[in-house]
Amino acid sequence: MKHAGKYVVATGHVGYNPTVNKKLAVPLLFIVIILVAGVAAWQGLLHGGKDNAGSLSGTVTIDPSLASKVAPTDFLFVIVRRPSGPPRPLAAVRIEHPLFPQPFEITNADVMIKGSELKGMVNVVARLDKDGFAGPAEPGDIEGEFAKNPTMTGAKDIEIVLNRVK
Repeated sequence: MKHAGKYVVATGHVGYNPTVNKKLAVPLLFIVIILVAGVAAWQGLLHGGKDNAGSLSGTVTIDPSLASKVAPTDFLFVIVRRPSGPPRPLAAVRIEHPLFPQPFEITNADVMIKGSELKGMVNVVARLDKDGFAGPAEPGDIEGEFAKNPTMTGAKDIEIVLNRVK
């Protein structure tokens, strides 16, 4: 302790301590980077910015061993869901008489939940449907999903292989 006029000052604990500040800088920088990345992911900035955030596109193919099960009356559904949350689709497109490889694009115009939009992380799945009615898969339907689920909206390189018979 040191007396400075009428004040008592603890010595050794006052002033700038560069060791403490350096130890705090790395964790604080890490936290800032994680927060910025999280905001970018939520806003869909990783795949071309906000302008592309409201769309997904790619190609659906069918496993060659299942190609004989495709009928000309089948329908292809490409379905987008949130990775966590209710199982109902966020958006979907229905393609009549698909020809494989079948390109697809899903935009905010295909969103099924009023007030929602395509942004952030999503799961993308596809189903070759025998009756053409939306709803859960039925026996005989062929399903597949994007191997890199969940993915960011704005992705343009989604490849889905239909490889599981329900």
